[in-house]
Amino acid sequence: MWRAIIVDDEPIIRFGIKASLDWSKEGIELAGDCANGAEALQLIEEEPVDLLITDIKMPVMDGLALTKRVLELHPATKVILVSSHNDFEYVREGLRLGVADYILKHTLEPEDLQQVVRRCLVMLEKEERGREQRPGTDSGDAARQRKHWEGELKRLLLQQRALPASGEFPAWLGDGYWGLAIVLNRVSAIEEQQGYLFKSVLLEQLTDVLYTAVPEGIGVQTGEHELFFLLPAASCDDAGQRLAELKARMEEESGASVTIGYAWGRDTVSIRETFEQGKLASGRGFFRGSGIYRYQLSDAERREGLRLPVLYRANEGAGDERLAELLGEWRDDWRQGGCPPLELKEEASRVLSIMFKQQADPYVLVESFDRLFKTETLGELCDALQSGISELRKVRMAGFDAPGSHHPIDKALEYIRGHYLESMTLQQVADYVHVSKNYFSILFKKVTGQNFIDYVITLRVQRAKELLGGTELKVYEVAEQSGFNDVKYFSKLFKKLTGHSPIEYRERMLPPLPGGALPREEEPS
Repeated sequence: MWRAIIVDDEPIIRFGIKASLDWSKEGIELAGDCANGAEALQLIEEEPVDLLITDIKMPVMDGLALTKRVLELHPATKVILVSSHNDFEYVREGLRLGVADYILKHTLEPEDLQQVVRRCLVMLEKEERGREQRPGTDSGDAARQRKHWEGELKRLLLQQRALPASGEFPAWLGDGYWGLAIVLNRVSAIEEQQGYLFKSVLLEQLTDVLYTAVPEGIGVQTGEHELFFLLPAASCDDAGQRLAELKARMEEESGASVTIGYAWGRDTVSIRETFEQGKLASGRGFFRGSGIYRYQLSDAERREGLRLPVLYRANEGAGDERLAELLGEWRDDWRQGGCPPLELKEEASRVLSIMFKQQADPYVLVESFDRLFKTETLGELCDALQSGISELRKVRMAGFDAPGSHHPIDKALEYIRGHYLESMTLQQVADYVHVSKNYFSILFKKVTGQNFIDYVITLRVQRAKELLGGTELKVYEVAEQSGFNDVKYFSKLFKKLTGHSPIEYRERMLPPLPGGALPREEEPS
């Protein structure tokens, strides 16, 4: 039976947590409940616990100090922070320390607590099984070993190195595994609404979910929006249900959508082949939509079919209605697959080039190609091609670069600088300057060198720097006043752009106090 302890300075909260679960039914013994961290630490030093549920803000010793000390003594302990609505910066610090999860005390429901506790129990059980299989290793050794395996896997897949020597990967690969090619969906929408860097934040979250669910697995990023994950499996029986649960968990915890292609492998010599087969299987999503696809021999088969440039040349000079019919015929012919998505995207780009190479701005034409290659389904590709044709026809007539003309981006920049702290979309600004959304996006990047949302984020981060260096606002208040609605996303994005967390940036900016000390954001009390 697992052991747990509850720590909160509010008796009603401690009572509520204790009453929310049938602890013995969950296989947990409640070792006690304490009113502050110092009291809890004394009990834990005498007899360790497996699960620590602690408030953040408490007298004598707060929850973060308790967490840090407990994880130093017993790294395998799972910590759940009990947070109020304005504690998110401290929650972030807790996650950095190694906290497993957190719950909000003012909206705490028994079902939420049960879900979080059970996730921790799953982690404890898997880690215990791992210790039984690998006696003598501690959590630090396991983390270093995982990093080593990740590096070896990335070199094998991306650098086309020789096949790995025996011992470079975990022994369980010899018993069989599933290779998962995991593709992030709706990437263009993510980039447009959240910025280019948000993709990397999502991929990190997806990787964390994978390792939480399958600690012994190995995962690496293999593309701008792709992951590859080796999942232990004792047989090649269909893993559909297991992967459906894993996909649902990834999407629930990250808020993103993914497509998974998977293939069976045995031993290290088949890793690269399994990777290629998983990618081919995930490509089926281009024709059938987001889902889970097991590799089939047909994924690698090619067939003859309609070729779009040939269709266009045979009907050159046809009107818009006839072009739409041709595009529909082409789409219907390839609806069941039989051709790599990349080739179909190249065909669509070739048609644009045939139509506009001698007439359109080369930059605008290349940006249109880029939109075609970013499409994720055959239907999106056809829509993007029709839209590209329409936009390029308008561009020929625009003439915004003529001397003395009033460029719409000048007007857009003025509007953005006056409203960047508010909720603002690409469509909203395009409407303001009376230009279509797609053409505005192309034009904006050409003039500024940045995508629209990345430009807005740059302004917001600059405002956050000013507030961190010139005010005593809490980090969550800085986030809100800089136009960010999610303090956790703000903190991750700020660090990616500046190299420092918001608190680290503030400490670097503020002058030292007498004696050399730096002023710090008030610690929880």
